[in-house]
Amino acid sequence: MLKKFLRFVLPSMVAFAFTGLYSIVDGFFVGNNVGDDGLAAINVAYPLVAFINAVGTGIGMGGSVMLSIARGRGDERAEKRYLGSTLIYLLAASAVVTALLVGIHPYLIDVFGAEGRVNAYADDYIFVLACFAAPQIFSTGCVPLLRNFGSSFGAMFAMSAGFVTNIVLDWLFVDYLADGVFGAAVATGIGQVVTVLPCAVYLFFKVKKFGGGVFRTSPAELGHITRVGISPFGVLLCPQIITIILNKFLFVYGDSSYVAAYSVIMYVYCVDLLLLQGVGDGAQPLISFVQGEGDRAGVIKLRNYAYIAALIVAAVGFALLFGLRHVIPDVFGAGEFAAAESARILPFFAGSALFTAVSKITASYFYSMDRNSSAYAIVYGEVAVILLFVLTLPEAWGIDGVWMSLPLAQVVIALLAMALLYALRRRFKRYPDRPAYIRILRA
Repeated sequence: MLKKFLRFVLPSMVAFAFTGLYSIVDGFFVGNNVGDDGLAAINVAYPLVAFINAVGTGIGMGGSVMLSIARGRGDERAEKRYLGSTLIYLLAASAVVTALLVGIHPYLIDVFGAEGRVNAYADDYIFVLACFAAPQIFSTGCVPLLRNFGSSFGAMFAMSAGFVTNIVLDWLFVDYLADGVFGAAVATGIGQVVTVLPCAVYLFFKVKKFGGGVFRTSPAELGHITRVGISPFGVLLCPQIITIILNKFLFVYGDSSYVAAYSVIMYVYCVDLLLLQGVGDGAQPLISFVQGEGDRAGVIKLRNYAYIAALIVAAVGFALLFGLRHVIPDVFGAGEFAAAESARILPFFAGSALFTAVSKITASYFYSMDRNSSAYAIVYGEVAVILLFVLTLPEAWGIDGVWMSLPLAQVVIALLAMALLYALRRRFKRYPDRPAYIRILRA
């Protein structure tokens, strides 16, 4: 089972790392060609980009969990119906999100607290990526489907192709043609188009293999996908809501130089978070399948593998980020103050990833089994705790109270995750013979 676990998880980690490297590449070229205002602008606008990606990931993961559980039960009819329902859902979401963001993004940028050139750069960045919302939603939504059909390396290849395209086009548009933040956004959008193409080819043949009835969806199926997908949607979106909150309070208690420092931190810290998510989502196809089979011992073994892998990733990430904390700001062209401040704060964020590893794997474990209430509490509870801290700690600690809100919140959420896990363990002991999964697709 360990070899199979690694065969799913390692490609998933690489694929998620590429997702984070998109913003790092944009930050590298923008920081060195535009400066701190460009860095701050991408950080301000990125939550809206993450919203687009979270919509695709939520739908894709929701459908993937349900079809893998169906496969574990041996229900091919439900498996193919969930595939078709997921693709229909992605199409509808693409149309809605594109229209929504193209229409209201300037107002959202104003709400986020950006001013002057930072506001103008952020507006340019999100407008372009709103126009590319459809390929972004389909690329992030189709990658989980590929993993759940056993093509983890295919998903990794698709993400790699998009990432390489983004690097080349960032150099062309930002460095060579000097198109600044606008050019970085175009490069990212085209990279997502390249990502979705191999996914579309793979799924076309998968749909063809299933034959008729794939696209005969129902409200019940869409409801199942939504119920599960709310958690992975939040896993990607909530860190960006947190970014909005912290950006707002960094502007209140400081200025744009603090936001630029936070941008540098997030460019590297987000890769740490995405690698942890890669562990959880890489294990998801196996956990969901074994859950469908009703094998509780197998599910627990896979979960424990995920905990070990995530803690190793977090520990290595802490060592690297701590050792390179004075080098990283220079890579992104940060100004003198932003560089010093990011180097001071980065170890606290990197250390909190050890607690984040626990909460992310636990949340992934819950939604992989279609146990959604506990996953919701972990995923969305983090935002509530950080909001509480950011409203109280700065009164006593000033700007450091804003910075420490996130690391302290990660500790609280990790404790909550362990409490929920303990409650589930007691329930399993109390009802050892109860079927692990009883939801059945109805016609």
